[in-house]
Amino acid sequence: MIIPKSLRNLSLLLLLIAAIISGCTGGYESVTKQTPQNKSDSKDLYASKTMTNKLTLNDRNLECLSSSLAGFINSSVTKSDAVTDEVMYKVIEYLNTPYLWGGTSKRGIDCSGFVQAVMYQSLGIKLPRTSYEQSNVGTDVSVSELSFGDLLFFDTMNKGRVSHVGIYLSDGYFVHSGSRTGVIVTSLNNEPYSRVFIKAKRVIE
Repeated sequence: MIIPKSLRNLSLLLLLIAAIISGCTGGYESVTKQTPQNKSDSKDLYASKTMTNKLTLNDRNLECLSSSLAGFINSSVTKSDAVTDEVMYKVIEYLNTPYLWGGTSKRGIDCSGFVQAVMYQSLGIKLPRTSYEQSNVGTDVSVSELSFGDLLFFDTMNKGRVSHVGIYLSDGYFVHSGSRTGVIVTSLNNEPYSRVFIKAKRVIE
């Protein structure tokens, strides 16, 4: 389904409006047990681990958000409108899905399962199952050239290899499934992501 043009960017905006809402360290929980930041200081966007708080999205509530959300999106989203719309609709479907190691459904999903599902269900792009295998697909991309839909890879286990993956959105934000948070949006510029980041790959041409 294609989002109407007037709502085209609201999918991403909906994920970014809570930039000061409380959050956890997302994919970093495997690295250390940090004390969560104060709500007013947190730059992570929190998504509940329970299914009861999943968002209900329709044209009506998207329209209601449009005036307050206008202007949040950065012009760095350069993919075609259709590609962006399809990916973002699928991301929103999974937002707040709880984490489940080995999970591949909206009842529970892990990081690589989430990336695999979003890319295949939205664009028909087939990716391998694990984050390590996914890191060997596509074209290398530098941080300065990141574009919507690029895959981000991290060493969250401190083992010198890829162990976590997310999807880049815009303005330094990416979406991923963290083991303590489920599917969330957070900033690549936050600790620890900037430190455990390994590389990025482009699979959407």
